Amino acid sequence: MKAVLISGDETAVPPEYLRQIRDAGIELACRKCEGEAAVAEFAKDAELVWMFGPNRGLTGAVLRQLPKCRAIFRSGSGLDALPCAEARELGIAVLNTPESIAECVAEHAVSLLFALIRQIPQYDARVRRGFHWGDTPGLNWHISGRTLGLVGYGRIARHVEEMVSGFRMRVIHFDPADPNSLPLDEVLSRADYVSLHCPLTPETTHLINAEKLKLMKPNALLVNTSRGAVVDEDALAAALRNGTIGGAALDVMSEEPPPLDHPLFRCENVIVTPHIAAFSADFARNFWSCSARKIIDFFTA
Repeated sequence: MKAVLISGDETAVPPEYLRQIRDAGIELACRKCEGEAAVAEFAKDAELVWMFGPNRGLTGAVLRQLPKCRAIFRSGSGLDALPCAEARELGIAVLNTPESIAECVAEHAVSLLFALIRQIPQYDARVRRGFHWGDTPGLNWHISGRTLGLVGYGRIARHVEEMVSGFRMRVIHFDPADPNSLPLDEVLSRADYVSLHCPLTPETTHLINAEKLKLMKPNALLVNTSRGAVVDEDALAAALRNGTIGGAALDVMSEEPPPLDHPLFRCENVIVTPHIAAFSADFARNFWSCSARKIIDFFTA
């Protein structure tokens, strides 16, 4: 039973989790591989290839050079960095640990939504510029009783639904894998607020484009904690400038970090955070414990 970690050497993983994996009888080798050739050489006799963060060389072409490989594993949620189609073709399992970050990402999505509704960053900035405390705030949104549309209905979205239930929000959702799902266009047109939780695939790239934005209510708010490319950012910037929708909050963008002259940065009704939704005080424990358990279960279940 051999696994290789291609994202870092042994110092990248806390010792207790290395020990858990090896105590289960699994041989684990660790090296930070840069490029396809390095991965192909290092993983040539591995049954499981493990990575986290950016993919520096695990491609479909490399998979074809790994005759013993039975699984590829990315710690975390998104699978868009992995050669999933080639893995399926070769009968190689594709693993991840969405359970390790689902609750935290949901918390961040809800926090972004509420910050948008209450315009917290905008009013903080105004106070620091000398906002007159007697002026009537221009708050155009409310939380209780409003409709939240979820695009994607996996673990994270279900956590979001549970979290906002205490605020008496109505929740509707679109997910092609769910037979009880509403059509996307209906979700977009009915929702006061829309939160994106779908994976990045060829089908979801620019899923939210100019045409879809026009379906949303004029004062609607959009939150994205999924992947940046799910949204056509140029279309979103135009929609925000011309009042097609009321605001947006993004933790992810198509290019990270985005250029400082990005058109969305010229929109006052936008909140941007630097892809931090998965992180919290509990991140490391959840991330590594779920990763170790996933590897052990693969070899021993």
